[in-house]
Amino acid sequence: MHSKYSDGMSTTPSLTEIEDSEFDALKTRIESRPRLCGYYILGLVSIREFRDSNATQESILEHVINYFDDDPTEPDPNFVSDHGWVDYETDHDRARAHAIESLVGGSQIGHTRHTMTELQAAKAFDEFLNLCGPNPRFYIGMGIGDRKYVFQYGVLIVANSRGGMLWIVESD
Repeated sequence: MHSKYSDGMSTTPSLTEIEDSEFDALKTRIESRPRLCGYYILGLVSIREFRDSNATQESILEHVINYFDDDPTEPDPNFVSDHGWVDYETDHDRARAHAIESLVGGSQIGHTRHTMTELQAAKAFDEFLNLCGPNPRFYIGMGIGDRKYVFQYGVLIVANSRGGMLWIVESD
């Protein structure tokens, strides 16, 4: 996909995965608590090239979401074209609560046990947020992941130079 940026040149900046030992440790801790009927999408990418190219927030979101979305039935037949990814933005408190609920799992998704405690989930979210860097913006409700599963939820954080996905794809 090619996009026009402010310099009038058509370029395609790229996303690069960030190698970070703290993120690797967090990812290992989260993945050590497997979902009963699903999986995680966890990642951290550099969006520096997009910022340096003066890409719009919508364009950055489009690329980050496409990077992480593993849905084999793309494009989504239910996509509503009269809004953009920026419309899924929320505030820190709502994103944190949503991510914690997503990580905990349990009865709200039809499981008999929690995947982790609320305290563990809160700590995981806070660590993840810190890894994303300054000036984070939060996005929830995008339905990223294989639509064969009932629930696709979590949080996408896009900050100054990093984008991070802390997502759960699950069925009950």
